[in-house]
Formats: sequence, C-alpha cells, structure tokens
Amino acid sequence: MLRTNQNIALLLFTRTPEEEVRYKSLLPQQTPNRQKAIIAKLIRESQQVLEKTGLPTFIYSSADQVGTTFAEKLYAAFAAIFERGYDGVIVIGNDCPQLQPNDILRAAAGLEPQGVVVGPDKSGGVYLFGLTRSVFSSCSSFANIRWSTSQVLTDLAAQFGFSPATLALLPTYSDINNARDLQYALHQKLFRPAILLFLKYLLNRLISFAGLWREYFVLPVQYTHQLFRGPPVCL
Repeated sequence: MLRTNQNIALLLFTRTPEEEVRYKSLLPQQTPNRQKAIIAKLIRESQQVLEKTGLPTFIYSSADQVGTTFAEKLYAAFAAIFERGYDGVIVIGNDCPQLQPNDILRAAAGLEPQGVVVGPDKSGGVYLFGLTRSVFSSCSSFANIRWSTSQVLTDLAAQFGFSPATLALLPTYSDINNARDLQYALHQKLFRPAILLFLKYLLNRLISFAGLWREYFVLPVQYTHQLFRGPPVCL
C-alpha cells in the first residue's frame, strides 16, 4: 500500500440506518427492516475500508453531528477533528461500493501538495472529500456548496480555486442513492465481495419480490437467475 502522512484522520460521515431509510429506498416496496439491513451493511463496509488503511478513523453518525443543515454538520465535523491536532481530514459517506483502502491512501498522499482532494462520482457529486488544516482555515463554511446535487464537484472546485479536472485526483466511481443505483451496482459487480454475497443472500429470500425486481429493472433473465441464487439469510 501507499505510504502517507500518519497525521491525517479519516471520517465516516453518515446517518443511522433508521434515518437513511427515510431518504433512500433501495428495495422498492420492501419493509423498513430490509432496507435498514442493506444500509447497515453499507455503513459497516465503509467503516472497514477506512480501518484497513491504518489511519486514525472517526465515525460521526447522527448523534455526533452538530448543526441544522448538511453543510453545517459536515463543517462542524471537520472542525472537531482538526481540533484534535490532525493536519488533514478526509471524509467519506456510506454509499460508494467501489471505494478501496488504497484509494483513500492515494487521496491522503495527494492531500498535502494541493490541500484539497476529492473522489468524483458519476452524478456530479463526490464520494470522498479531504482538506488540509490550512485550507480548511481559509473557509468559514460549506454553505456555498450545493450538496446532494449534480453541482457538488463544480462548487467544491470553485470554492477552493481549482477546476474540477485538477481537483479530482481519484477515479470516478458510482454511488448508491436509490433502487436503480443498487441494481446498476449489482449488475456491474461493483460491490466488494463480502457485501455482494450479503445482498445476494438477502435478495434470494425475497421470493415474492423477485418478479417485481425483474419487472421494475427489466433485468436480463440470465442475470436475474444468478442474482437470486444462494442460501437465505436470517433477518
């Protein structure tokens, strides 16, 4: 793995599974418990990816977040970690199945030279965002960034004086915000092996859901059969 400055901290910024199901529907017409099971797995997988880097890792879930808007909460989380004495902070969410520990270490290695690092997603947002202490100190808020839109990458670049092309040092990945994103990630095999197996087990249990899944997403028959093969999981 890449060597990097150990005075960089990693942050998993996430809502709880209970809160996430209010904003995301990953399994159409399925129970909140099944929705929460997938989201909880995504959160655990994201945490494990961070921990595998060997860098200090913090989790800021809903109870730890301070502020009213997303921008206020994220800014306060950055500030709290910088107050611990770190020179850089890199944040991720829970919704990028392709993200690997080496991606994060690459971001950490590139953070010090330019002060800002992002991992762009395919919808114009970002799955990873990092700042050095000096760059963070130069901005008073994240309010000018249109979070949860297709303009996040553009706004981040503008706020810190970069073009989107020079700001993005990492590959462009997909994220999971809705049922179609989940289906795409499954079809393209974007998930890490452990969570892919979990999802196959979960979907295999939804016998009554299999027809809806095929109809809703118009999946190839061969792929659908593969998707629902395997032993069930207990929930």
